[in-house]
Amino acid sequence: MIKCRMLWRDRIAVLFFPQGMMLTVASLMLFFIHLSILASDVHNFYFTHHYNRMSFHYTVVLMFSQVISICWAAMGSLYAKMLNDKFLRYSALTILMLNGAMFFNRLSLEFLALHYREENH
Repeated sequence: MIKCRMLWRDRIAVLFFPQGMMLTVASLMLFFIHLSILASDVHNFYFTHHYNRMSFHYTVVLMFSQVISICWAAMGSLYAKMLNDKFLRYSALTILMLNGAMFFNRLSLEFLALHYREENH
């Protein structure tokens, strides 16, 4: 029999979030980080035209982080489906859809910026 030892950090996480919410909350936090980065890039691309302030150098990291966020949201929604909790299931599916939309918005902005850089440089 394998025994798992819980650390004090795990106990705090279990106390603050309901069962099955950890992946969904982590995905939501990553969504807000991605939303702030996308808002900054859209502002720099469309309004101020300071293209050197955009996050071109971190595109691979951002895309990988968004894929991880989508995976966490999908696992959280599957876990919520197994628990048969309607509120948790709807919130997890909403966060999954928001992360998917954020991924495609980031992808389209990257293609626009790539097209612009090819024309001007």
